[in-house]
Amino acid sequence: MTPARAGSKQQWQISADEIVVLDLEGNLVDGPDRRTREWQFHLAIYKNFERAGSVIHAQAGHFMAFVAAGRPMPPALEHTKKFGTIGMAEFAPAHSGELAQKVIEGLAPRAAELEKHAIATMVPQHGIIVVGRDLDDAFDTLERLETNAQALLWGKLLG
Repeated sequence: MTPARAGSKQQWQISADEIVVLDLEGNLVDGPDRRTREWQFHLAIYKNFERAGSVIHAQAGHFMAFVAAGRPMPPALEHTKKFGTIGMAEFAPAHSGELAQKVIEGLAPRAAELEKHAIATMVPQHGIIVVGRDLDDAFDTLERLETNAQALLWGKLLG
């Protein structure tokens, strides 16, 4: 995973030797022990979803309106229909094992879809989690969902 505070302290300017590598028990395998504060749900996803090859946890700008409102996001564009409505996991405190469990529960109903494409869930007051088969899959999905959120929000203004 990317190191803690890579965005705020390094503006995502990180090198390969700064990537934090953990085993499935949470032990450091490689890189500095600067694990993200949400390492528990990252690890839980890899443990619970065999096809998971990448996890992106983000606070994408337009998507955060749905997170803040606590509202699921329906697909509005053709290229997001396959993801269905992005639901909301139950609330749990940030940086906790309980949050890891709630994230797993939020993703579980879509687990089988991970064979074909990435899956996602929102976490109340927190952000979005996208699980992909690889990093390209997860990033492409995050971009599509963020565009969908933008289209829904701007579409409301058009009436």
